[in-house]
Amino acid sequence: MIDPDALNVWYGDRLVGFLERDAQDRMGFTYDPGWLEDGFRLSVRLPLQREPFRPEAGAAHAFFANLLPEGGARERLVRSRRLSDRDFQLLREFGGDCAGALSILPVEADPATAGTYAPLSRAELHQLVLQHGRTAYAQRHGGPQPRLSLAGAQDKCPIFRGEDGQYALPTGTAPSSHILKFQVDDFADVPLYEAFMNRLASEVGLPVPETRLETIEGEPFLLIQRFDRIRQNGTLQRLHQEDFFQALGPERLRGKYEAEGGPGFPACARLLREVSEDPITDLRTLLRWQIFNVLAGNADGHAKNLALLQESPGSNRWRLAPFYDLVCTRAIDGIDTRLAMSIGGEWEPEQVTPEHWHALARASGLRPRLVDELRAEMKIQLQTAAVAARADIEASYGYAPTLQRILDLLEGSLRSH
Repeated sequence: MIDPDALNVWYGDRLVGFLERDAQDRMGFTYDPGWLEDGFRLSVRLPLQREPFRPEAGAAHAFFANLLPEGGARERLVRSRRLSDRDFQLLREFGGDCAGALSILPVEADPATAGTYAPLSRAELHQLVLQHGRTAYAQRHGGPQPRLSLAGAQDKCPIFRGEDGQYALPTGTAPSSHILKFQVDDFADVPLYEAFMNRLASEVGLPVPETRLETIEGEPFLLIQRFDRIRQNGTLQRLHQEDFFQALGPERLRGKYEAEGGPGFPACARLLREVSEDPITDLRTLLRWQIFNVLAGNADGHAKNLALLQESPGSNRWRLAPFYDLVCTRAIDGIDTRLAMSIGGEWEPEQVTPEHWHALARASGLRPRLVDELRAEMKIQLQTAAVAARADIEASYGYAPTLQRILDLLEGSLRSH
């Protein structure tokens, strides 16, 4: 039976619960009784309970709506299927392979038979890259339809890449293994910058997903291995994740940046202290991420670029996920240079002083001395890491003179901080 106002939420072939919408298009959620016996909570704001999360309360809507793309990426998704721009409708169409472990399907759909892969020829992959992934979402004639949803404002596309290097589009509930990211209109070299920043972060010991800069017919794109997928017994398994904005953000729609009402660093630190299986390690890693952002020029380190990740499939044990969407935004003309999360109330990175860092530490329940130690350590590491990261990038992809702009910014940042 088709119910236009209800969706089922699945974890593999297990029913997690029921998503519904009311007359105002607000979403509510109720866990299935069987799931409550041994399942995991979907969100910090959706703990395991028998009582429904009512649509008017906002908690369920906030979590599920934040699985969807934002801005221009969302607009293109809407146009590709000629849909109404409503959260529930988009989840119905594209919720089969979200971030994390969930599949969101119409009540009449059977998750056991809903997933398959559509192999891509080289020509089709080339078109996918040229169109920034948009052809993946186009209506397809015959066979299951793609159900692909990735949060964020940048064009990206979930993909399956086999061990033989063959690319395929997941359809239905089939899990993707990688994410493709593309050139950004009006901003040159973003894939190159992100590949470099991931190498740089890895060189200083920050956890990041494997990220490779690839080209097809001269068109560059990023191939990023999903950290919320693991291979077990020859099959791809999902790990549930929840980004920090889903866990901490306002229940009514507001911005993801701290200045717009989104979570700041102290709130993120408190979340890890409350839910991480190893809060001491994760808090230290989170602090090193924020120091890296300031020194390396990433002003876009907001709460949607942080996530909690299951330690193992189906568990209720959580750790800080690897860092993603690392870009030296200060090297891109026309991008706001203010930090997404302030340092002790200061938004401009070149104005941040040790006193601001100490204020951040105190507000986050951390020792100011720890901040001083990690800042000094990071500055030393970055001096050699930048040279190594550039050499690594150019050894794999050729001479990249535009990286000099990042290196110049980094050198100035290390001198001023």
